[in-house]
Amino acid sequence: MLKLSHFIFGYLIFLLFGTLIFYESNTVEEKKRHIQVNNHIRQFIQRNNVCLKEHDLYPYVDYFLDKSHTGLWHSSLSNTNTTKWTFGQGLFFVTSLITTVGYGTPNLITSYGKIICIVYTGIGLVFALLFQQIIHRQFVPIFYQIIFQLAINRHITYYFTRYRSFLASFLLVTCVMILFWIIIPTLLIHHIYVPKWSLVELTYFAVTTNHLIGFGDLMPCSDLHGQSRSRCAIVLSIYVIFQVLVASILSRMWLILPRKNRKFLQQRRHDSDPIVDKKNNKYFSVDIHDELLTNAFI
Repeated sequence: MLKLSHFIFGYLIFLLFGTLIFYESNTVEEKKRHIQVNNHIRQFIQRNNVCLKEHDLYPYVDYFLDKSHTGLWHSSLSNTNTTKWTFGQGLFFVTSLITTVGYGTPNLITSYGKIICIVYTGIGLVFALLFQQIIHRQFVPIFYQIIFQLAINRHITYYFTRYRSFLASFLLVTCVMILFWIIIPTLLIHHIYVPKWSLVELTYFAVTTNHLIGFGDLMPCSDLHGQSRSRCAIVLSIYVIFQVLVASILSRMWLILPRKNRKFLQQRRHDSDPIVDKKNNKYFSVDIHDELLTNAFI
């Protein structure tokens, strides 16, 4: 039996191991990128304005980065500053809020906006949890009914034993769900909005979305402008809701898998055994004995 102290110790070891891995793998690359940025700044000064000093340029860089983080966005394609806040971006922000993904973009600018966000989050999470429970009650039994029917199918039982047919059917159904409801929609997002992303980046975005992490460092709509960005945000909102619900259903199915497997085995064992109870055991034995005697003298 696994003790709580052993689990806590193993969990801490796991955290420390992850900390060292990510620390070592990112600090070296970060230093290289700092050097590249500094080299680009020096080259810009040498090519465009020799009189401009490097330390004079950094305050402007810091200023524009700070304003970009607050939501202001200056596009070289437009003569005016444009905002990251559109109707689509507002819908995407609310979606990432109540699904607890929280990509961190777009950003809230005002203090009263953050106060409204606090109140809205408290109400929205309650609705989201209730909606999630309703989805579980409606769809999880349906999927398990499909799994039960597959587990007793002769094509499944031909290749697997009675004890493994249910698990094989479960894996088959979950793989089909992942293919059609997670992988294919993610590939569509990749094809329409982010064809330049690599397979690693696409998988990274999908996994962090499904697991409600949402770092926000990779976003499909970040390079779009105006109405295109708004439409992309609406599509992405639908995608996020769908992915979170599918991941929630799959998590619930995995959670109750042992109980459903035991129920299936009990039902199969009950169907394969003679229906005899203790009360009628005597009469059942007499009936069998009489039938044997009758057959012996025919």
